[in-house]
Amino acid sequence: MTVSMKDQLLDQSGSYLPRLVAVLYAVFDPREGPKIVSQVPEGSVATALSTFPAPAVSPTAQAPVEPEAGPSHGIYRSTSVEDVSSTQVLFDFSSILDFVIPKPELCGHLVTKATRTSKVLGFPIRIFDEAKYHKGKEVYNRNAFIFNLCFVFERDAEVSGFEPIVRKAGRTLRDMEEAVSLLSEPPPTFKIADMIEQLYMDFNSFSETSIPIHDTQLDLMLFPYRANPREIKIWDVPMAVTGLEEMKNGSWDVTLFKVCTFINGINHVKKIAELAEVDLTLARLCIQHLLFYSAIILVDVFQYSNCYTALPGIADVVQYGEEEDEGVTDLRAECEAYVYNGIGDVDRIPFATLLQLYAGLGPRLSVGTWMDIHSLDSQPVDVRRMIQFGVIKGFLRRVYAYPIWLDHPALNPANFNEERRPPNARLDSDTRPDLNASAIFSVGGSSAGTGTGGSQGPLTPVDAPAPPQERTAKLPPMTPQMAEVPERPSYPSSLPMMLDGKHHTDEICIRYAIPFKYLESVLRSIGGPDSEDSSVESATDGQRRGSLATGYGTRVVMLYV
Repeated sequence: MTVSMKDQLLDQSGSYLPRLVAVLYAVFDPREGPKIVSQVPEGSVATALSTFPAPAVSPTAQAPVEPEAGPSHGIYRSTSVEDVSSTQVLFDFSSILDFVIPKPELCGHLVTKATRTSKVLGFPIRIFDEAKYHKGKEVYNRNAFIFNLCFVFERDAEVSGFEPIVRKAGRTLRDMEEAVSLLSEPPPTFKIADMIEQLYMDFNSFSETSIPIHDTQLDLMLFPYRANPREIKIWDVPMAVTGLEEMKNGSWDVTLFKVCTFINGINHVKKIAELAEVDLTLARLCIQHLLFYSAIILVDVFQYSNCYTALPGIADVVQYGEEEDEGVTDLRAECEAYVYNGIGDVDRIPFATLLQLYAGLGPRLSVGTWMDIHSLDSQPVDVRRMIQFGVIKGFLRRVYAYPIWLDHPALNPANFNEERRPPNARLDSDTRPDLNASAIFSVGGSSAGTGTGGSQGPLTPVDAPAPPQERTAKLPPMTPQMAEVPERPSYPSSLPMMLDGKHHTDEICIRYAIPFKYLESVLRSIGGPDSEDSSVESATDGQRRGSLATGYGTRVVMLYV
């Protein structure tokens, strides 16, 4: 059964649409100045007249008005004095009149004014017509008609979804005023009070309205508001949550068409741009476009040197997984199916065991070490998908490592000089170190870096993620050639400048196209001679594991956040 847009808005409005608190219509009167002509609910904005106490009324005057017949969605109006006197006053009009009826420079633009308890959104209109609006020289007159239809919300409300509504309503009223003087000399069939009351009731009830005005129709409808996506980093890894390949068609942008081919939850943005042979800036814009429409999500680069920790919300995951009500996803079965690698005839690992494995992750425990502790190589589990499942569901958090060079000029500018320049730093403009392989975080020998590599051809680096398959196959043993890291690595002079505690290892590795083990060698070289005594996990243990050094000398420290 197809769900209409109206029904979707009704179901989702609580999550992204604020509720209208009040609607008011104000004009600039030549004699009285700015004033409110009509407002709903009546008395919600205090004016000079509303400060006087309400007169006594008889019980018959307090009877509510019966529903009126008409095409107004069955909404009726209550004009009882009891309702008016009991309306909560939101603010005083005098505190916002300079923004409701502003200077000519602000007219024709959206104006938002926040009070102590409310937020007012308006689109002031100024129509200049000397012959039409001049009433006589003895009356102060600006030879213009100034009005504003304002929507009032709670102070903390996100009103971006209402901005096109307020703008269109203001422009429609301006066109009608210029054509038939609808507001300055309204016809008997039109009352501004009825219009704003229908606006108020319809938007709070149906998220849309259709109001007949003279010989036209004012149709307004709220649409889901999507916030602008965050800036895409070159180390972000996009993961599709919809079938991008099935959605492709010939009308797509060529760059977007090529970029979507390499989105597999493994390739980072820089590698996607290189594989698709497109400009990096355009690739980032395409991925940002997909993120805006919720076609993808962003995760971190998977490496065996990564550290993760379980969040307190993992307890809620257990409780949520036990719910089996209709329409609720069984998280236990979803997790078991997602992390199963499908190798052999072994049954899936039960969710209780997976939960124990998740709880075993820690801030200083690399994924590679965690796998060795629990012997996951012999288990039918896809480690990459298991980690990403926890990150996506929100009960795992990546612990980023930020290397800090204690002699960095930003941290110690007084003592920085040429003598403290790190050893083996090249003073050229090259941004790539001398590596035997051109691939950084490559899969199957494909390059994700910017270099052309040495004469030995592309090699799979130590910290490469699993091959881009539907299921991550078991990683092959490392060869001695892969594990070889120079004792005194060379690196561009700009690399130590990134060791100021503001750039994590993912950013540094991908920006300079180096594997994590090579970065560790660089950090030990910069850290000083004492770093040679640091115990580093061996890279020749027959497994492709990421190391996690316990120290990098006396001048480099690692901050885990």
